[in-house]
Amino acid sequence: MQLQPIDDAPFGVLAFGVDCASIDRTSIRAVRSALHQEQLVVIRGQQHLTPEEEVRFYRAVYPEGTTVWRDQRENPWERYKVQQGNQAGTYQIPSEPGVLVIGKGGIDHYGLKVMLGGDRAAYGKASGSQVLGGGTMQWHIDGAFYEHAPGHYTQMRCIEAPTGEGHWLDYLGDGNPLWCPAGATAFASGRAAYGLMTAKMRERCLNTRVHYLPKPFETTYPLANTENGLRVIDPEFEARYEIGNEPPGSAFTDPAVQVYPLVWTCPETGHQALMPQPRCLAFLEIGVKAEPDFPGITASRMLAES
Repeated sequence: MQLQPIDDAPFGVLAFGVDCASIDRTSIRAVRSALHQEQLVVIRGQQHLTPEEEVRFYRAVYPEGTTVWRDQRENPWERYKVQQGNQAGTYQIPSEPGVLVIGKGGIDHYGLKVMLGGDRAAYGKASGSQVLGGGTMQWHIDGAFYEHAPGHYTQMRCIEAPTGEGHWLDYLGDGNPLWCPAGATAFASGRAAYGLMTAKMRERCLNTRVHYLPKPFETTYPLANTENGLRVIDPEFEARYEIGNEPPGSAFTDPAVQVYPLVWTCPETGHQALMPQPRCLAFLEIGVKAEPDFPGITASRMLAES
């Protein structure tokens, strides 16, 4: 396997000489190593892959994973969308439920004949959203952060790219937008974000835990995102925050809730990364090693955003 940096990208590599349908153990180890070092690996020329081979490759790279995140039979978030009538328009392939198909428009793919996209307004445009509430696209980590621990890896495959116009995404509002071709997926590096911090800020983040919401797919599903995609807009709690009436964060009784460090450490490389999941965040626990502070949900969301 040969690796080549992605042009004009701050991280990530292209991998050549890999056939995901018949990959050997040596290549699997090389792919895992590249993921840990480079954060993003793009493997082209895989048009021949079947859905079953896609899942087999994922499980070979990530054998310690207990589930496939998008499997609607096991994923609480995907299960909830189905229970709500699947307004988001995402579907599993009948012969391989581990593969979830997303996109826009009608398809006939491995026995799946449906209309993708559902009610997602302006899907794929700067003014569109990945959620029904509208607003801008959201930066996120795949995972509900509820019931199950988030997976270590995300695997995506493009079957047919849109042919429409792209757009400039001014996600920071600083006049330095990112060009996104139609159907593009943008990636951000939590490792780079952590590295840009001052030593004092890194120490504070290392001493912070994130408490995530119970059933976040129910409580945040209709909420829009801020312009930078780093925080949800929650009018009810923000109104309390504005008048100084927001209660501090407190532990949930639901045994399925998740609590994780704000900074994650890769056990294979020791690299550290800032890894909050903004949409599912309930509150921060700041000062784990001392007397902790528990800011409320809006204050915590704003701190994570900043």
